[in-house]
Amino acid sequence: MEIRGTVRGGVVVLEDGVVLQEGTLVTVKWVEARIHVSENPRPVTLPLFDSAAPGTIDLTDERIAEIFEEEDLEYIRRMGMDHG
Repeated sequence: MEIRGTVRGGVVVLEDGVVLQEGTLVTVKWVEARIHVSENPRPVTLPLFDSAAPGTIDLTDERIAEIFEEEDLEYIRRMGMDHG
C-alpha cells in the first residue's frame, strides 16, 4: 500500500486524513518536491491576530508560513481527535 504525505513540523502528515494504528511499521521514501502553480490564482487571506502595538511585529514570509503551518497542524490534531 502506498500513502502519500508531507512532513510538517518534523512529523509525516498523511494525505486524505489517513490515520495509521499506533506502532504500525512504515517505510518512508523521499520524493523530490514539485511546486504547483495554479492556472487560476486567487487572493490569499492572511491570518489576523491581536497586537498591543500594531505595526511593530516583523511579519516576514517565513513567519507567515509558520503561522499557516501551526494552523494546519492544529486542524490535523482536531481531525485526528474527532476520528480517533
